[in-house]
Amino acid sequence: MRIKFLALGLMLVGAACSGGGERPAQQEAAEGTPAATPAAAPTANAGEQVYNNVCVVCHQPGGTGMQGAFPPLAGSAMLQGDPTVPIRVVLHGLSGEMTRGGTTYNGVMTPWGSQLSDADVANVLTYTRSSWGNSAPAVTEAQVAEVRAATEARAEPFTTTELGIK
Repeated sequence: MRIKFLALGLMLVGAACSGGGERPAQQEAAEGTPAATPAAAPTANAGEQVYNNVCVVCHQPGGTGMQGAFPPLAGSAMLQGDPTVPIRVVLHGLSGEMTRGGTTYNGVMTPWGSQLSDADVANVLTYTRSSWGNSAPAVTEAQVAEVRAATEARAEPFTTTELGIK
């Protein structure tokens, strides 16, 4: 009986991390549901809302991730470095092996570019780059738009090798 509940729980987490859960404002607006007007500049508050709707199931409320399954965002050098790297990851997803804190991760992150606006991506990255001890500058909507335009033909997730993530 315990195994059945554990299997069901893992299936629910997997479904949520593969694009389930609540929908971002842009998707709701496209379906006729009024959405909140995005802020003109990236804000951590708006980013926290996106994080709680899209990212929290896998990366957890404190950005700690789930050991062996989803890497932590707290203290992430990749997240706090060149902003074009996490922009690419959020827009197109990520696959491949990486090691964080002695734990190896080898999964696939869902691409969110078709569901999140440039403002949503800028806001969520501004939030994660300045939360849980992280201290990196804000990501702007213009930076996201530039990366989106430069990578618009991409059909597959980026790999850790392509992005230099170890």
